[in-house]
Amino acid sequence: MAVAKFNSEAMEQCRTTVSSQAGQFGAIGDGFSNQYGNPDIFGKLGASGAISGAVTAMDQAGSQEFEAAEKLLRKVESALDAVQTTVEGVEESNKNSMKAV
Repeated sequence: MAVAKFNSEAMEQCRTTVSSQAGQFGAIGDGFSNQYGNPDIFGKLGASGAISGAVTAMDQAGSQEFEAAEKLLRKVESALDAVQTTVEGVEESNKNSMKAV
């Protein structure tokens, strides 16, 4: 029977990278919030309100999408941490079970 091998350093590096990326997506999303277009910036154009509404909708959509990406990456980070913790626990139990009595 083959013995499974786990590279805990690689798992930790992956978890750390995912965590960093989650923070970066969150920061981008934070930059979108409350950047609503004021119809007055378009002068007296008849479509000023529509353009402003479109800018507001785009801002809200961008914010929501980056927030969703951050949440998903946080879940991935948590899952990687759980896998790593479980593997380390099993490895420790196996090591302890092999000690001479």
